[in-house]
Amino acid sequence: MYADILEATVLNNTRYEKDPNRCLAYQLLDDNRVPLTEEQVAVEWAASGKGEECDPLRVHRSPIQVCASGDSWINIVVEVSRFHGYNRTFFDILEGYYQTACSAWPGHCFDKLINKKPFRVHVDTGVYDYFVFSGGGNEFLGGAALTRLLKERDATLGAERPEDCLHMDRFEAVLEKLKGGYVDLAKHIAKRAPRTQLLVHGYDYPVARSDGPWFGRPFVKRNFRFEADKDLITSILTYLIDRFYDVLQEVDDEFPNVTLVDIRNVVRGRWTDEFHPDIEASKDIAGFYRNVIDGYPIV
Repeated sequence: MYADILEATVLNNTRYEKDPNRCLAYQLLDDNRVPLTEEQVAVEWAASGKGEECDPLRVHRSPIQVCASGDSWINIVVEVSRFHGYNRTFFDILEGYYQTACSAWPGHCFDKLINKKPFRVHVDTGVYDYFVFSGGGNEFLGGAALTRLLKERDATLGAERPEDCLHMDRFEAVLEKLKGGYVDLAKHIAKRAPRTQLLVHGYDYPVARSDGPWFGRPFVKRNFRFEADKDLITSILTYLIDRFYDVLQEVDDEFPNVTLVDIRNVVRGRWTDEFHPDIEASKDIAGFYRNVIDGYPIV
C-alpha cells in the first residue's frame, strides 16, 4: 500500500519516492524519474501551497512573513509520512498563524543546505521577517554519524562521563564545522536579507530505543546494553545536544540577526519515534516560536 501511496502522490508534475538508503527521506522525481536538485525541490515545494489547510479554522493570519528551510523537523512530508504514524511539525503549526514559505526537505544534509543554499529562493527576496532554520543533526545525532562518534563500550567500562564514551576529537571537529556553517548562514542573511531575523534551535533531548534506527542501532553496534547502560546512554545524548546548543549560543552572541530558540525539555518524551516530536509536542514547540515572533518573553 505504501508504494501505491508514493506512486500516486504527485506534486506539480513530480512524484515522491522513498530514498532506500536513508531513514525518513524522500526524493522528488520529475516525469522521467530523475531526482530534482535541492533548488528545484525548494521551488516545487513552495509552489505546492503547503500550509494553506494546516489550520483550516484560522481565517485571519498575521501579516508577519516567515520562511523556513532545513530538515525533517521543519518538513516531514506529512502527506506521505502520516501513513507511518507521523504528524505535523512545529512549522506546519506555525503555517496556520503567519504568511509562510518553506523549502525544507527531510534528508537534507547540512553540507548541502549551507553550500547550495536552497533557501535563497525565499530568503534572498528580503521580504521575510523571520527565517526558521533547522539543521545539523545529521552530522552527529543518530545513524552512521553517531556510530562514528561512539567508542566501543568494552573500551569504556567504568566510565561515568559521556565524554569518556566519545571520540572527542571527532566531535569537536563536527562542532567546529557546524559553527562555521551557521556563521556562513548568518552572514548570508545579513547581506542578502538584512531585515530578516534567523531563528535557530538545537533540537530536544531524544530518547534512544533499542530497535531505533537513529540512536538504538549505533549504541547496539558499539555494544552498549540498553538496560545496564540506560543512564549512560541518556547522559551521552544529553551531552551531545547541550554542546550543540553551546555552539548555537556562540553564534547568537556574535550575530544580532540570529536568535536561538531553546526548546530543550519541551518534548518531554512525546516522540513519534526516537527523534521526531508528536503533534502535541510540536504544538508546544510552535508556542515557543510564536512567543519569539510575536514578541512575548519565553518563561
